Amino acid sequence: MRHHHHRTDYHHSRIHRRDAVRASAAVALLLVVLLAALFGISRWENRTYAASGESSGLASWEKPDITYNGVTYSPKQRVEAYLLMGIDATGPVVSTPGAYNGGQADAQFLLVLDNEAQTWQLLRLNRDSMVEVPVLDLKGNVIGYERQQLALAHAYGDGTNNSCQNTVDAVSMLLGDAVIDGYAALNMDGIAIVNDAIGGVTVTITSDFTAVDPTLVEGETITLNGQQAFEFVRTRKDVDDQTNLARMERQRIYLEAMKPQLMTLSDEEVVRVVDAVSDYLVTNIGSQTVLDLAEKLRDYQELPELTIAGENTIENEHVAYILDEDSLQQVILTLFYQEK
Repeated sequence: MRHHHHRTDYHHSRIHRRDAVRASAAVALLLVVLLAALFGISRWENRTYAASGESSGLASWEKPDITYNGVTYSPKQRVEAYLLMGIDATGPVVSTPGAYNGGQADAQFLLVLDNEAQTWQLLRLNRDSMVEVPVLDLKGNVIGYERQQLALAHAYGDGTNNSCQNTVDAVSMLLGDAVIDGYAALNMDGIAIVNDAIGGVTVTITSDFTAVDPTLVEGETITLNGQQAFEFVRTRKDVDDQTNLARMERQRIYLEAMKPQLMTLSDEEVVRVVDAVSDYLVTNIGSQTVLDLAEKLRDYQELPELTIAGENTIENEHVAYILDEDSLQQVILTLFYQEK
């Protein structure tokens, strides 16, 4: 009897542990896409392919060593990278055929996992970064390259996969032809949906929103409803110095406040939130890769978020963020290389 009781306890503990791992994995995945796309959770559709997570590592073997400031670096061999985007478009995702119908990618994060060191890290990319952007024709073919804001790479194409892939290509070129294994992009409406689905997010209002939303009172701590959250993370006109740098800081504040709530969601609540935003997502990350990523995000060490230093200026009446070349090179080395 004692032996049977022991087996039963073990069986139940194994089930509970499995459930806990599954729930933690789902929450970890939810957290990372929220962090990275700003506005929601990625949809893992049947029509998408399952990225193996090995392509980046294999490609790294072919990359040469780099010598920078007298130090030689070799490529890391087991790296995965995923581009996560928040798109300045409203409503569910629709395909709008044409050369320039994609909507701008106002929020971009690159999630990089080092499977050898068992770490993961986010690179926050400034949407105003001036980079070489592939220009697509009506059929989605690259017909040239133009120095533009990074956010515009997604605007080329029909707003679905070719727009996402064009942004992936622009980010890859920026980062020394780094291999990017997949993408997820969420339309902006997702922030309000997710915010309300988890009961609101409590933040201290750090900016003067008087001209935009008088309910967001500077200095007060409030629980944001969906519309307020949308304004808090998206608005830059008439707020702070109207730069994307200031908006990125508010986005960081919002996401940090959201983290603890996400970690308390049950498995069922995660599914409910995912379902709520599923029509607002485009991704090519397969379901098995999602599960693998979630496990790694839960188990690996999170490293501090990276950004590329630069300076805001005006070009052709538009804000241009001029990247610091040394900072850019240091980010590339940090994410994809190691000292030899």
